[in-house]
Amino acid sequence: MITRPLELESRMSPPPRDLDFVAWVNVGVIVLFFSLFGSSFVLAPGLPVGVGEPGTLVLPSVGTASQGAGAASVVVSYRSDRIILFEGGMYSLSELRKHMEGYVKNHPGAVMLVRADRQVSVQAFADLCEMAKSVGFANVLLAAEPQSAQEQTK
Repeated sequence: MITRPLELESRMSPPPRDLDFVAWVNVGVIVLFFSLFGSSFVLAPGLPVGVGEPGTLVLPSVGTASQGAGAASVVVSYRSDRIILFEGGMYSLSELRKHMEGYVKNHPGAVMLVRADRQVSVQAFADLCEMAKSVGFANVLLAAEPQSAQEQTK
């Protein structure tokens, strides 16, 4: 043909039928990283608030960054004194108790990470810690959300 004078297509090798060894290693490494990031090996940043001893609330100590880090079992987002996000649902503090009891029954020794907004009062956080202690959580970690750029300029 006039458009293919050298017939180069006939001299090309056929494309490979399956992935080579390096591609399978890359897929394995990606799966390994996703499984590690979803496991308890990734530490949750936060200040531990001890709720183990009856009648005591242990205040956190400031030290190295890894000292306050721990593996969190469940994350509770505390948006205001009336809005708490727990396991895909939105609850008030009074409604949250039975859901927390069910979670602790299925996961004994669980650690709760509380992501508190600045609208949450200290008393509301203390009430949540007291409830977590009475329900049976092993520990509570506090993680405060940083201010956005718009809030810092106000």
